Amino acid sequence: MTEAEAAARAVYDAFAAADMAALAALLADIEWHENVGMPYGGVWKGFAEVAGHVFGPIAADVPDFSAIPDEVQPLGDSRAVAFGTYRGRDGGLAAPFCHVWTYASGKLTKFQQYADTHLYRQQTGLL
Repeated sequence: MTEAEAAARAVYDAFAAADMAALAALLADIEWHENVGMPYGGVWKGFAEVAGHVFGPIAADVPDFSAIPDEVQPLGDSRAVAFGTYRGRDGGLAAPFCHVWTYASGKLTKFQQYADTHLYRQQTGLL
């Protein structure tokens, strides 16, 4: 397992456990690219911005939200790719995602989201 893959898996594990301290450490220096078509779209820097513009609003908008990857694979030495499904709203949300994580100098440095933004908005009622 590459360092990028291990770090990406650690983020998903911390998110699933609602471990904000672990997420803060893992995402301290992240450049987070959320699809522009998503309700939380934009580029956010560092954990505080990601928490304020992405994680917090998702928690408010989507009861029982989860982003659990079906697989996380290395993408060269410095990146990892995750494929999975966003779930929530008591089964009403099931939208596939692809996330690409970049790892450099011992930390995660970039997150890029790929998702069907229309399906996500439609299933969450956020059109």
